[in-house]
Amino acid sequence: MYEAGLLGRDQQLRILQELMGRLPDAGGALALQGGPGVGKSALLRVATERARTAGCQVLWVAGHSDDTPFSGLRELLRPVLGTADALPAEQVEILRSAFETGAGQPPETLRVALAAFNLITAGAAEQPAVLIADDVQGVDRPTRDVLAFMARRASDNPIVVLAALRSGRTRPVSPVLDVPVLDEPSARRLLARHAATLPPAVRERILGEALGNPLALIELPAAWRPTGPPGSWTHLPVSPTLATAFAAGLGELPAQARDALLVAAVDHVGDLAEILAAASVLAGRTVTVDLLDSAAAASLIRLDRTTLRFLHPVVRSTVLDAETPARRQAANAAMAQVLAEHPDRRTWHRAQSVNGPDDELADELADAHTSLLRRHGVVAAIWALERSAQLTADSATRGHRLLCAAEHAYGLGRTRLTHSLIDEAKRQQLGDADRAKAWSLRDISDADPQPGPARTQVRDIPELSAGDPDLALDLLLSTALRAHRTGADPALRAGIVAAAERLTGTSDPRHIAALALAEPVLHGRAVADRLPSNRTVWYRPDADGLRLFGMAAHAIGDPVRAVDLLGRAEPILREQGRLGLLSETLLTEAADLLLLGDWRRAAQLTEEARRILAETRQPSMVAVLTGADALAAALRGQAVRAEELADTVAAWQRTDLIPTLRLARGVARLGEGRYTEAYEELRPLLDQPPAGLRWQGFAAVMPFAVAADRGSSRDEAAHILDVLEEAARLTPAPLLHVQLPYARAVLAADAAAEELFMIALGQDLIRWPLVKARTELAYGQWLRRHRQAARSRTMLLSARTAFELIGASDWAGRKATHAADTPLPAATELLSAQETVIARLAAEGLSNREIAERLHLSHRTVAAHLYRAFPKLGITSRSELAPLLDLLEPAVSDH
Repeated sequence: MYEAGLLGRDQQLRILQELMGRLPDAGGALALQGGPGVGKSALLRVATERARTAGCQVLWVAGHSDDTPFSGLRELLRPVLGTADALPAEQVEILRSAFETGAGQPPETLRVALAAFNLITAGAAEQPAVLIADDVQGVDRPTRDVLAFMARRASDNPIVVLAALRSGRTRPVSPVLDVPVLDEPSARRLLARHAATLPPAVRERILGEALGNPLALIELPAAWRPTGPPGSWTHLPVSPTLATAFAAGLGELPAQARDALLVAAVDHVGDLAEILAAASVLAGRTVTVDLLDSAAAASLIRLDRTTLRFLHPVVRSTVLDAETPARRQAANAAMAQVLAEHPDRRTWHRAQSVNGPDDELADELADAHTSLLRRHGVVAAIWALERSAQLTADSATRGHRLLCAAEHAYGLGRTRLTHSLIDEAKRQQLGDADRAKAWSLRDISDADPQPGPARTQVRDIPELSAGDPDLALDLLLSTALRAHRTGADPALRAGIVAAAERLTGTSDPRHIAALALAEPVLHGRAVADRLPSNRTVWYRPDADGLRLFGMAAHAIGDPVRAVDLLGRAEPILREQGRLGLLSETLLTEAADLLLLGDWRRAAQLTEEARRILAETRQPSMVAVLTGADALAAALRGQAVRAEELADTVAAWQRTDLIPTLRLARGVARLGEGRYTEAYEELRPLLDQPPAGLRWQGFAAVMPFAVAADRGSSRDEAAHILDVLEEAARLTPAPLLHVQLPYARAVLAADAAAEELFMIALGQDLIRWPLVKARTELAYGQWLRRHRQAARSRTMLLSARTAFELIGASDWAGRKATHAADTPLPAATELLSAQETVIARLAAEGLSNREIAERLHLSHRTVAAHLYRAFPKLGITSRSELAPLLDLLEPAVSDH
């Protein structure tokens, strides 16, 4: 059985195997239900092969155009009709009457069903039978009723009934097994089998159009033909097989209904009133909505009061492919005629209704792309710029417009389309500025940049920009991004800084981001001084500026400001539909939230990024997402998962992700108590000159200190700590500064440790709950080791509460003393019997005199006992007693 050829169908194959495995002791029935082309017939073929291999009798029928009563049953029973003589004569006559066409009124369906069932069961006693009905919605109604009769009785006989039907077409004849479209990994694997020679951009388009449908993934590559001027909006050609599967009823529709579907196919908006108006223009007569009922009945479209939607993109492509270019142009002209109140869309449809260059129309369309971007999203703007370029006679202008389209495609996250547009632009006669722009855009959009010289050399930036400050800043940023992602040598980073210093516009976000990416330590203070304050950030509507400022804050190790800036950019990018930049923003923000301790929000952002990446297919960002997942798993104490995810990311061989992988692996191994291995994994992040440090090194300071302390590497770690102290004098990075006091305390001698812990806890840690909890944990453990149980209890209890709120495991490792798992000493264990009684009464609210009267003591004695009890419990006031004492038990008996 060719099960290996069916991708993404493990669950369905397992259920079919279980059903077939009941034979010959028992039987059953199952209906495979799904849309056209999802692979129901392929699953039935697998079942057929399994049945024949097992020695079963296979009876097969498929839907066809003959709706004569019992015609399907006659086809199903044809292989066994020769054994009908074994039936009672009355039942033989019933079957003969049912199968003779034109012999008068057919017999009652129930009697036919009983006779057919007896015919099958008679043979099934010796050879189990498998009845298969494909496309059962196309079988005549009496045959479907007979199949339903057999399905209800199959379980007590060595008979299996399998049927395949389209969703919503007819009532299933048995229990239903849904056959969904393929998930993305399976869809990509199937497409790779059938489209290996197609350009990457075409493969991505096919993935988007097929929506996981197996038949579309097979047939669209086979039908592909590059005709006419290329454009990302043009429909994909369809094969006859696809047209039959998805739009079999198209040719039978009335002419006016086909006019309306053609208008809807060129429109993409779906406004029913506009479609009917334009269809009336195209048809030369009024087209009303009732004329579309036949299209809805044929499962081509879905209608509601105001919109028309195709049930699948392949249906739209089939409608367009069935028409001539002249008819498609006429439909666009009709749409343009009725869109007087929408000048941007009208210009678009006018542009689709002409042939050859038309500079006036090209200029109008290029100008309209901004309005299309605002009203209809990024895709509409890309289409407008592409089509404008096609209508443009001048090669340089044509290339410029293609590059503008490529910029929008990059923001959308469509990497393949971005590269395709850049390549097309470079075939034009670009000027120096646009050539530099093409190099810059290619650099920042490359999924896997290779180490080596950048396409744009730093020294060439002033010449290439030709006095254009915006272009110069774009080139500077792209070079810095590439240097950041490829681990460029210090000389190139210094060149980027030198070029930045020669450029004007030092407050421009691109300038600040380039400095932060190139030299986050050496120029961290200059970057921090130029970032907008938290008070002013809410008044900036510029998503690109906010995103770049946030990227700069992230790079220099200021996660608090990064979260504030990126969080402000996030909703604007979402509203603009710039999904590529949005996914990058979400993942950067999530990484900073993980370090700060807001893990719930970080998980929400990574899940949104996961959904976006499934839609936009950005391989480079998938690697970043997996790295974020690895770090999150490590912080949560899920060491095995963290290691697995880190290994997955390592396969991408991305230089820029290596530090994140080291951080994730180091924290994961620390959580398992593998201190020496954790130390060796984290040390390279910190053991380098200050200028070479990055945010991952700052984030590694606390786990590194613990690994060094527990792994007996304190001396070497103290030397590395001296280098970090030097870096702290160069950069104001909060991620470094809030952790250094912790590291000093953990690695200090006992005589100095307590004071250093107090300094660490004396910082403003309101936005750093994870740092505070870790510090309280370490200090509490230090106090416990030094027999200060009462004070340790307060620290450990606070740390435990914080960890529970964050969702963290005991970050210090399960083989260490467990603050979160080891029972803390009860308050009563710390006090004498008399002190316990007095403390409980005080916790109930009694004054010293009231306690003295109840216990027959002086109030001075009561005060003295409380004076000794407070330090033991680590508190300073009576109000802190209640949480520490069990007030449900009686404090003292009255006697």
